[in-house]
Amino acid sequence: MLYPMSNERERVISITLSEAEWQAFIARQPQPVLWLRERIRAEAGTAVPQQQAQTAA
Repeated sequence: MLYPMSNERERVISITLSEAEWQAFIARQPQPVLWLRERIRAEAGTAVPQQQAQTAA
């Protein structure tokens, strides 16, 4: 059985931070991945997918 291909792709962002920058960041944002994802979605004007909204609650 063949499944249609989707145009949906997950994206990955990689940034370089010094240890001092990383420690300062996580001291302010203990959940850095969630924080970054929320900020990107807010800037893009997109909603949190339903499954993730239920998981976060």
